[in-house]
Amino acid sequence: PPVCVWLKRDLRVADHPALAAAVERARGGAVFAVFLYEPEVLAQPEWDASHTGFQAECLRDLAPALARLGIRLVTRRGEAVAMLEELRRETGFRLLVAHEETGTGVTYARDRRVRRWARETGVELVELPQTGVVRRLASRNGWNRLWEARMESPQAAVPRATGRGGLAVIERLDSSGVLTAAELGLPAEARDRQRGGEAEAHRVLDDFLARRGRFYSGGISSPLSAATSCSRLSPHLAFGSLSMRQVWQASERRRQEVVAASGIAASPRERAELRAWQRSLKAVQSRLHWHCHFMQKLEDEPAIEFHNMLRAADGLREESVDAGRLVAWQTGQTGYPLVDACMRSLLATGWLTFRMRALLVSFASYSLWLHWRPTGLHLARQFLDFEPGIHWSQMQMQSGTTGINTLRIYNPTKQAIDQDPRGIFIRRWLPELAGVPEVYLHMPWTMPLDAQQAAGCRIGRDYPAPIVDHAAAVREAKARLAAARGSSQARAEARDVARRHGSRRDRRGAMQQDPVRRSLAGPEQGRAAGSGLADSRPAGDPQRWLPFTDHD
Repeated sequence: PPVCVWLKRDLRVADHPALAAAVERARGGAVFAVFLYEPEVLAQPEWDASHTGFQAECLRDLAPALARLGIRLVTRRGEAVAMLEELRRETGFRLLVAHEETGTGVTYARDRRVRRWARETGVELVELPQTGVVRRLASRNGWNRLWEARMESPQAAVPRATGRGGLAVIERLDSSGVLTAAELGLPAEARDRQRGGEAEAHRVLDDFLARRGRFYSGGISSPLSAATSCSRLSPHLAFGSLSMRQVWQASERRRQEVVAASGIAASPRERAELRAWQRSLKAVQSRLHWHCHFMQKLEDEPAIEFHNMLRAADGLREESVDAGRLVAWQTGQTGYPLVDACMRSLLATGWLTFRMRALLVSFASYSLWLHWRPTGLHLARQFLDFEPGIHWSQMQMQSGTTGINTLRIYNPTKQAIDQDPRGIFIRRWLPELAGVPEVYLHMPWTMPLDAQQAAGCRIGRDYPAPIVDHAAAVREAKARLAAARGSSQARAEARDVARRHGSRRDRRGAMQQDPVRRSLAGPEQGRAAGSGLADSRPAGDPQRWLPFTDHD
């Protein structure tokens, strides 16, 4: 009988452990891959039509790539167990190979049902890791060494499946093809987002390591520079059109090239450029570690998608979510220009740099006192690169409910002045403020009435007045959280959270420091516009040299 590979968030052929294992185990027999359009996954509150669009582009890229390996891609629409049983009866497959997914509560429950079905039907289910996340991890001690061992191991090469035996039955299988959002009953997407697919993933990676990556350190905080300074690989990692190991090994090859070039660099300018590359590549590699570190939290404790890590924080916000505040935040109508510009940019493009994501969560959690679950669901739908483990871990950390992280409260006005001093980003996304003088742009509510009339922007009519007094709201939020976190019971619980989820030092010291604290205070803090950073970038419109249709 043929071997079946169940594809989920691993839409590529290169460095694909499940595909490689399936061909090996087939021993010359046929192999086919199945992708399922699952109604419960499409209906979950985190899903958006843009996710379906990116996924479709990955599948269209994947089908011919699989065909070149002698593997047919079959798609079906329906509940996972029902569809897998249908395929088992049609093909007689007795081996099902898939990757280990750290997903949402919906996919976690689905995977458990599939495992139970496999046991009951006698199907051998093999699940293989594709990231640095370790399933059934006994202790965080030594986790980083395990991660490095996986990243440094050889990539999984997928040989061609010869298809002797079982090939005819596979060729007769019905397939739904690549379905659009409309065919799946989803609203049409209207975002200017990144494109999907394995070929596109490699174009983005190559461009980043050849050119844009030099500006990563120092350019990733400001929304003015981050769109081109960031790697922009996160959607490809989330959907699996690129593997974490591929990115790690490519960045390490580039790092070694830079080190070698540094030893023979002649001019001061060349040496300065190579030092910038070294700083940036070090920062990129650090974040690759942290990517899986946060995913590991959800793998170890799936409940953190729904409940506070620190249960002493239960009841703080759950019953006090103000619907009006939530809608104002979701639509970019809070009266704080950078907050609103970030949200509107995100709604239009599906992407935002990390610091600005943290600003949105900080404002929602502390200034508006909104619970992280409804705000997190809204952001999950907007983020093209939604990765459940990272997302829910970060939502809790940024809202102060982990018990082990310092409260990170952003001042929206200070961030606006620091990261968008001339208001370029703000004016782009808030056209109603286009005529506001620069002196008032970051605090338009301070504009005198005659200045408002001259600018054609009446505060409270054309642009909202601040929805809250940020300083007063933050004082109250700090007091509430201090009371919740200050008891002896809360401190004991926090120690347990640290034992389960805290980072550990390793032989290279790669995880000695909290990544967010480092990004806010360390050398990667974004430089303000006009610092000279833009002058050393590739000339011309960024949309002319980025390898995808970009928006920033």
